[in-house]
Amino acid sequence: MNEIQITNQLSGKLSAGINLYRDIKNPDPQKLEIHIQNELSSIIKKYRENMPSGYNFSRKLYREFHIDPTKNRPSSEALWRRLKNKGNFPRVNPFVDLTNLLSLKFQICFGLYDMEKIEGKISLILGTDRDQYQGIRKDILHMKGKITLIDSEGAFGNPSSDSLRACVNASTSNIMQVLFFHKQDPDASKLIQETIATFKKFFQIRDIQSDLI
Repeated sequence: MNEIQITNQLSGKLSAGINLYRDIKNPDPQKLEIHIQNELSSIIKKYRENMPSGYNFSRKLYREFHIDPTKNRPSSEALWRRLKNKGNFPRVNPFVDLTNLLSLKFQICFGLYDMEKIEGKISLILGTDRDQYQGIRKDILHMKGKITLIDSEGAFGNPSSDSLRACVNASTSNIMQVLFFHKQDPDASKLIQETIATFKKFFQIRDIQSDLI
């Protein structure tokens, strides 16, 4: 597998945590399920009435790019609203489920991608009218003016919605996890490390690489 190379062309406004997990496996699904249920109960109890303050940074990040976060919601806030209003937490596979849980807990947007489905160098850019992709259980998503991850094949990710092309499934063994931060978020490095620690608690991982770009 080729080494992942990532360039952040939006570094004046956005920071990205990049976690690479190689040869990742889920050894104990029951242990993970108990953890998810306990954490969800805690989140619901703590934030039953008011939106967590951490989402202010995600909204601020979107506004930096002139995106209205009340119309095009950050994925983390959309998850919280779904949980609060419908009592629903989407289940996909262990890797996605734990990432979504961390998105709720830390109140930031995550992206999760199968490294085997990514081609060439990766860049974080402001999308153009040429950038689009098939969403997961969604129509074609247009990235013009939005925070966008691209590789040599084109766009494949965004803080609001990931692509079908690069999505992670239960048999994925090499994962790239992206944490999207506002440039002024003081907790970026801490949350990256807490994310890695949580993944190590529930998954067997041969090798982990991490960076903040």
